[in-house]
Amino acid sequence: MNAERENLPKVWLERGAAAMAGAIATLGHAPFHVVALYVIAIVILVRLLDRAALRPKRIAAAFALGWCFAIGHFATGLHWISSAFLYDFGVWGPLFGGAAILLLAALLACFWGLGSALAMMLWTSDMRRVPIFAAAVALSEWLRGNAFTGFPWLLPGYVWPPGEPMSQLASLVGVYGLSALTLLLAASPAVLFDAGIKPLRRLAPVLAVALVFAPSWAWGWRRLAEPTPRALDLPVVRVADSGMSQADKWAERPDQEWRVVQRYLEASGSANEADIVIWPEGAIPSVNSYALENEALLDALAAAMGERALVLGLTRREPRGERFVHYNSAVVINGASGAAEIVDIYDKHRLVPFGEYIPFWRLVSGFNIAPLQRIGAGFEPGARAPRRIMLANAPAATILICYEAIFPGLAPAGDDRPGWIISVTNDAWFGNGVGPSQHFAIARYRAIESGLPIARAASGGVSAIVDPQGRVIDANRGAGYAEARLPAPLPVTVYARFGLAASALVALVLALLRLALPRPHRHACG
Repeated sequence: MNAERENLPKVWLERGAAAMAGAIATLGHAPFHVVALYVIAIVILVRLLDRAALRPKRIAAAFALGWCFAIGHFATGLHWISSAFLYDFGVWGPLFGGAAILLLAALLACFWGLGSALAMMLWTSDMRRVPIFAAAVALSEWLRGNAFTGFPWLLPGYVWPPGEPMSQLASLVGVYGLSALTLLLAASPAVLFDAGIKPLRRLAPVLAVALVFAPSWAWGWRRLAEPTPRALDLPVVRVADSGMSQADKWAERPDQEWRVVQRYLEASGSANEADIVIWPEGAIPSVNSYALENEALLDALAAAMGERALVLGLTRREPRGERFVHYNSAVVINGASGAAEIVDIYDKHRLVPFGEYIPFWRLVSGFNIAPLQRIGAGFEPGARAPRRIMLANAPAATILICYEAIFPGLAPAGDDRPGWIISVTNDAWFGNGVGPSQHFAIARYRAIESGLPIARAASGGVSAIVDPQGRVIDANRGAGYAEARLPAPLPVTVYARFGLAASALVALVLALLRLALPRPHRHACG
């Protein structure tokens, strides 16, 4: 007992170092992408886990270190979420926002704690701990991306800039498989500090990992060097943004909807510009009326669009018994002959917990808790997952609304595979910080995984046309637009064909290396 008390300052010092390493790891992600700092952070965590392996309660110690690393990582990497609280809570916004970030970081950190504890069950004092660490944490990251609706943000694989050579591995193994390989690369230099092993033997695992990544980088470079298929019969697409802040868009004025629409029409250009125009999530606010119930507003949109198709995000409602239910929707409108024709409606299927709905609403409704969107009790989830949407004179598309673009594999595959992805989002909640940049980088990985181009309209974020390799063709941030002829899709990727099985294979191979690799011979130090 006395020995444990004496070690407490050392234990908390190590946990503090883990939290600092987690904060450093954030610089590996967008908009920074300093991969070297991410590697350093993971090496620090592995070396701290080496110390934990010597303690009597080593699994609990490993969980604590993984948790501390991740709370430093998520608190710094997701700090921008607190900006959303400024709109409703005024001077109290920073307090509520800060508390929400710490709570979210603490919950998400449990998955890294779980991964570290799982790795500790098979921990070794030699190079074999590196692949088991990578496999265990990759598995916990997959759980984080799927459990309780999932939140796969800041996955290790996202440290590679989308559209560059290493990111192309996502077309084979998805971002979860790429995350496992990234953790393997980042953890391998920890072996250089192992005692009792000859220097050349310490260097061998690092060189072996480098020999895996070198051809991977070369393959990605070659994939990017191949010309992207283009077709002149594909439509010209314009993604537009009003440039309005969240507060300005929701100002309580009798002409507010018309005022916002006018800003979008200015960014959309005349009736002979582009073939398809896309406006972001929640483009038209519901201050005085719901857009789909306002015939004058719809006719004005149709007249301005001319023969063009318009895809836009808005809130719609439907009666259900004695009340209305609300949906976060994307609507396809044709404006032929100046009359608005509602071609299709997609209702967002995956909603943001606490942002768009309150989990366990029946249990907590008495506490007067409302989602950040302030739409009654929140949105209802759409009955169907993302699907094919038909547009005139264009390939079929799949629409992903905001949060949905962070989930791998939501675009339909097989016979239902679309020709492109439309992503509409409202990043104006999160100001001009790193959040919108992270969101854009994540969305570009959906293009790489699926081999499909993306047209992304983002209020307050980056609006862009992205090719199937994740490269930006044209982009805009703020008032204005980005425009380009829609790139042709690539053939079905390995990941699009096999999905999670491709990612799982990577993690399985890494786990098996724990058993297959020989135990290094140690020599006595003089």
